Amino acid sequence: MSDAAPRSARRDSVRNRERLVASAREVFAEHGFGATLDDIARHAGLGTGTAYRNFPNKHAIAAEVLREATEQIVVDAREALAVEDPWDALVQFFERTAARQAADRGLYETLTGQGDDEVQARIWPEIVAAVTELFDRAQRAGAIRPDAAVQDVAAIFALLGPAFAMSRAIDPDLWRRYLALMLDALRAANQPELPVGPPPVEALDLILRSGKRA
Repeated sequence: MSDAAPRSARRDSVRNRERLVASAREVFAEHGFGATLDDIARHAGLGTGTAYRNFPNKHAIAAEVLREATEQIVVDAREALAVEDPWDALVQFFERTAARQAADRGLYETLTGQGDDEVQARIWPEIVAAVTELFDRAQRAGAIRPDAAVQDVAAIFALLGPAFAMSRAIDPDLWRRYLALMLDALRAANQPELPVGPPPVEALDLILRSGKRA
């Protein structure tokens, strides 16, 4: 009997943490990183004190919420490698990843450098490695223009930011129009040579942060 109260308290603590994480997933998806830990607690129907006992700040809970979402991007890239046609594989990856970002403002803002720096350092190496393999395969097959670079993949996602914003305001699928236009420019089909070379790989962080909303 003496252990009953501590066990009950631990169960309550676990349930509260799970409620906060579920709430953060919904709040960040809708409002992005403009949301606060207080907003998350209120959405969960919990007190602010409970939120801060579980997470020191919103970046800590965001890291937990977004880990699964960003890991899924790596999974998407690896699954795309199983698609026989290199161009179709690249398109599948772009469409799946863009769809996730369109539906989840928190994920988009994380991928464009608006989240915690430690999260950025952890998630990007795996994503870059998986996407580079996918991109290089398409280029070796002649499916995309020879002067394109894998850094351009990051730039395309950064440039889709306004399209995601328009989609939320006008039509949920509007971003697909602009993704199709951008992907068409990657095709190796009598394209004129690009006027300047790609940014250096070391500039990946700057490329991504350029997608921040003004």
